[in-house]
Amino acid sequence: MEKVCPVCNEINDIRYKCRECGSEMIDKGRKQEYFNDYSADDPIYDIGDYCLHLFKCTKCDFMEDTLIRKVMM
Repeated sequence: MEKVCPVCNEINDIRYKCRECGSEMIDKGRKQEYFNDYSADDPIYDIGDYCLHLFKCTKCDFMEDTLIRKVMM
């Protein structure tokens, strides 16, 4: 068994509220994918038992990094 990100693997649909305006935030993917033009093709670099995702508010465009705890598969 291995640990995988439940958001990347579409196991769970995680929802967050924006701390600025209270609206729903949507997952924009792994933070690593925004480092440069080719970072989506790089090997996945995780933080131990967590996967770092970027969430964006649907109303005010506030962005926030969120650590997603991996689950056993």
